[in-house]
Order: sequence, then structure tokens, then C-alpha cells
Amino acid sequence: MATTVSVQKPYILYNRLGSGGFVAEAVLELAELPYKLNLLESTPSTPLPSSFHAINPWGQVPVLETPERDVITELAAMLLYLAATHSSVTNGPNLRVMDRAAFYRWTVFLSVNIYEGTLRRSYPERYLAQPHKSDAGAIQSVKAAAFARNHQAFQLIEEQLCQPRGLCGEGLSPADIFLAMLYAWHNERPDLPNCTAMTETVANHPIVRPIWFRNFDHRLDKKWTSLPDGTVPG
Repeated sequence: MATTVSVQKPYILYNRLGSGGFVAEAVLELAELPYKLNLLESTPSTPLPSSFHAINPWGQVPVLETPERDVITELAAMLLYLAATHSSVTNGPNLRVMDRAAFYRWTVFLSVNIYEGTLRRSYPERYLAQPHKSDAGAIQSVKAAAFARNHQAFQLIEEQLCQPRGLCGEGLSPADIFLAMLYAWHNERPDLPNCTAMTETVANHPIVRPIWFRNFDHRLDKKWTSLPDGTVPG
């Protein structure tokens, strides 16, 4: 069971638009937890400010500071921490984790097998030895292999999803939000209708929609969000 602690100060979330901190922001919002969003003046696939390394020496967003000012890096760690600390993340009005084992399993699976694969697609030069960093063929090979492996992971998840159930049972879970972001980055695929449906559900949740729109609909090929009249949120 999650243990609810008194939040004396707000969480601080460091992110840049279009990055993985979207999931943490959406979960904080859905769980009705106080937080401050600290957006960096940087865009995905560009370097982060050198000063950010003082916050995270690994040089990646997102970073979450707890009310006690402990620092959490790695998105999966943030979701597991929030779920263990606040009941509104696992049994609140907006979020539900019915199967705790599935929540642990899929949160880690998404992080290790898909999030990391997405990084290989986006930053293939990180995964090449120095003599090959400018080799277009090697770069394309890393990207193609990462995409194929990601797709295999989504195919496995596709078999687990059965609307309206999510990865962790009935109701929307943090793992479902994580999945939706990663799948939107993968782009819609005709052989993954359940992943597509879950992503549409998350993107158009009334609380999540403006966060999604601000982060993604200006940069993704597919515009996932819409209002009842067919327009997109401003």
C-alpha cells in the first residue's frame, strides 16, 4: 500500500518541452500534488545547458526534486517513488494501480526496453565508437536496429492491453501514461491498435490534454489531441 506523506513544499520538476518529464508532470497533475515546473531553454536532440550538470551530472532530463530536496533522476524511479509515497498516484480520483506487480514490471520494461531504444534512435552517435561517429551507414544501422527492437517491445505490450483495461488493470495508471508518450514517439502503427487507443485516451484526458499539447503536438507528425468540436486546445 502507498503511504501518503505531508507535502510541506512543492516538488520541483526539471524538464524541457517534448521530453520525458511530460510523464512526471502529468502524474503530478493527475495526483493533485503541488509542484513547480522548471523548463530549460533547450529542445530535444540539442545539448542541455552546461549548468544543468550541477543538478544531474549525467546530463539528462527529467529530474525531480522532492519536498525534502532529495534528487531523483530516471523517469521510472520517479514514478515508483511517487506511487510509494502518495496514495493519489495508485488509488486516487484520476489514477489507479490495481495490479502492483504489473506496475513495477511495465514501468521498468518501458524504461529499459523502449525509452533506452528511443534514445538510441535519437542519439545514435552515443552508441558508436569514435572512429564511426561520422559514418552515416553505422548511424543508420543503430537507428534501424533500435526501431525494430522497440517495435517488438510494443508488440508484446499490445498483447497485454485490452481496452478499457490498461497495463495495471482497470483505470489509468502512471505506466499507461509512460506507454502513451513512448508510443507517440514511435508513431502510430496499424498493427498496434491497442497501443494507439491507449495513447488517444491519455492524450485526450481532460487533465492531461493541455500538458500533452504543450509538449508534443507542435513536434510530432500525428496530432493526438482534440476538443469535442474537433479543434485543438490553445
